[in-house]
Amino acid sequence: MLQVMIFLHVISALLLGVYVVFPFIVGRAAALSGAAQESFAGLLSTFNRIGQYSLIVTFLTGGAMVSQIDPRPSVLWMALSVVLLLIVAALTGMMGGRIKKLIASGKAGKSTAADAAKIKAFSWIAAVAVILAILFMTNPQLLN
Repeated sequence: MLQVMIFLHVISALLLGVYVVFPFIVGRAAALSGAAQESFAGLLSTFNRIGQYSLIVTFLTGGAMVSQIDPRPSVLWMALSVVLLLIVAALTGMMGGRIKKLIASGKAGKSTAADAAKIKAFSWIAAVAVILAILFMTNPQLLN
């Protein structure tokens, strides 16, 4: 069973890589207009949803693996892992709301630069949090 958890955990962690590339692709959203912008924002929304589902799977499989292994990781390692994943979850939720506003603004013909800028800022913070989470989770000895 542990092997299945490891497999699911690694696959979902790989899917979290969408948040590492998100800041680089979101800048294009403000440059587009009309149907192209709406389509691109839909793609961003899909990427965000994939990332959110993979975040849930990562969290659940990580918790299941921690409960099955001996010796247990340090409390600091577990707390930092949870906090980083919660930061990513919160930021991606805020990004999802801004993506919806970006789509609505694009349909109404309003300026979308402010929404795109906020999405980009949130995505940069989420990308850094994902990279830190992967760094700490693959190197637990850093926190001992």
